[in-house]
Amino acid sequence: ACSVVAVVSFAGTALLYARRYLRTPGTADFTTDIFLSARRTQPSIRIAWSFFAGTMGAWAVATPASLVATTGILGLVSYAVSSGIPPIMLAFVGDKVQALLPRPLSLSDFVLWRYGRAAQVLVTSIVFINCAFGLVSEYSTMGSIFRAFVKSVPHPMVVLIGAAAITYSAYGGLLISIITDQLQGVFAAVLMATLAIYLGVSFPRGAELPPFPYDSLGVTAAGYSTLFTLPVSMVASSFFSEAMWQRVWAAESRAALRSGSVLAALLIVISIGFLGLTGLLSTWAYAPVIDPNGPTANLLTFYVLGDRQYSWLGIVAVSAVDSGMNALTVILSANFFRSRSLSFTRYLVISMNVPIMLAGTFGLPVLNLFLTTNLLTTGGFLPLVSGLLDPSRDWISGYAMVFATATGAVALTVYGAVAAPIDWASNTVLDGIVWAWWSNQYDYRAFLVPLLASVAALVAW
Repeated sequence: ACSVVAVVSFAGTALLYARRYLRTPGTADFTTDIFLSARRTQPSIRIAWSFFAGTMGAWAVATPASLVATTGILGLVSYAVSSGIPPIMLAFVGDKVQALLPRPLSLSDFVLWRYGRAAQVLVTSIVFINCAFGLVSEYSTMGSIFRAFVKSVPHPMVVLIGAAAITYSAYGGLLISIITDQLQGVFAAVLMATLAIYLGVSFPRGAELPPFPYDSLGVTAAGYSTLFTLPVSMVASSFFSEAMWQRVWAAESRAALRSGSVLAALLIVISIGFLGLTGLLSTWAYAPVIDPNGPTANLLTFYVLGDRQYSWLGIVAVSAVDSGMNALTVILSANFFRSRSLSFTRYLVISMNVPIMLAGTFGLPVLNLFLTTNLLTTGGFLPLVSGLLDPSRDWISGYAMVFATATGAVALTVYGAVAAPIDWASNTVLDGIVWAWWSNQYDYRAFLVPLLASVAALVAW
């Protein structure tokens, strides 16, 4: 009941806020371009809260804790720091992109200008998959929480969160999403501080604790692997996230973008570090036996914070959901419906997100969903940004970019099929491919292969 009240109250507040803001004298004309990009309208503090709130979705409650439980202290540090890198990198790269192409609506605009139509189709497809999987992960996490702790089917809460975000996103677009991110960001920051105090008071001490398992949670080989895989995967994934690029277009100035990104990075590192710590402490203190296919597989955070804490997740989830919704709308509008009316764009928000919302009720494993998109974007990251080093197109063509990105994906598939580190006596080629794309637990080899293959393909072309 608390979650329902929280989500409905927030959606209502967002609608009232949007209505008041859009009727304020001096507000920019609410065109389709402003609806989709909020171009050059937002000061640094809003950009900071927007980067932060967009990161602190329901996935943040599930994924860091789950990964740290298997990678230990090094995984904790790596995840926290890696999460803070993308906003800063995008701020500086975004300056370069806008200097070359002053009024982009989406990443695909830059790709079309720099690489041509074939690359635009490829990048748009990757960006769509990345954003769609992110939204499904948000819904899946909320569904898992309600299945595990409320003992209820996940559909009602998933539908409620989706409908709430769709309502105010369709009304106000990115402009209102960024403005309400302030509310969500402040709420998330206060929440993290409150939960940290609660954890400090309630966590077992002394004889209540078993010996710390240094062999699994200390400095481990899996932890060392994350020092490479997490920075690479999170930066690559962010560069293929339309939601992240939207903040770049929305910043009112270069100074606003850069200062906002630095503040956001600091907030993100602290919050993700804390949530990752809950996974380490849960595994140490309670050694939970988790069914990897069960409803609590992604919910280690609640072992140390208590299962009654789920009620606050509704507001946290909405913050990432509305970002993803706007991102998907931009992807389609920029590539297929650029000249359509504002009313059409609003209907597009609804029609595109309802199927994804329904997919989120199946409770898919969040860490695996992120792994797949991270691997896909890792092979395309360097080919994508290489165009910034060669804006005159002397060395890197659009076909070279497409070839390098495709080579990264093919190389990982082949590696999984012939050399995956699995027991080949009892597994098949298909099992090797599944390991490569779905279940490798962020093994460094799975990320090194597409990264190196894409570079080699660029050089060879």
